[in-house]
Amino acid sequence: MSSKRPSPLAISTASVQRLLKEETTYRTELASQEQRLRELEQGGGEDDDGNREWTVRQEKQAIEETKAVFEPLREKLSAAAENLEQSLVSGIVVIFQKGTWVADGKFRDQGDQGNLRKGKWRGRRH
Repeated sequence: MSSKRPSPLAISTASVQRLLKEETTYRTELASQEQRLRELEQGGGEDDDGNREWTVRQEKQAIEETKAVFEPLREKLSAAAENLEQSLVSGIVVIFQKGTWVADGKFRDQGDQGNLRKGKWRGRRH
């Protein structure tokens, strides 16, 4: 039983999608943390445990840690996008190596040349 391996293009695309989803998750988490901090700071009285100052410090630290994630994540996303671009370019090169483009912009496999001359070729896009 053989399993079909994903193409480099599929892997690159999934990587970019995963990193974008991760960034969205961190942005949502940051907004949630900032909202909790605002609520803690606006709450004039003591919280249930009587340790509001400690909770505020902890929330501020969590916000800073979340913000610190964005720069490395942007670098990873940039590298993944570059890899995706290379995969796209490589895929186009492979297409050009396997066949040629005819004047109307349709791709023609080298094996279709006989049918093209006989008027039977309909044009396939890859």
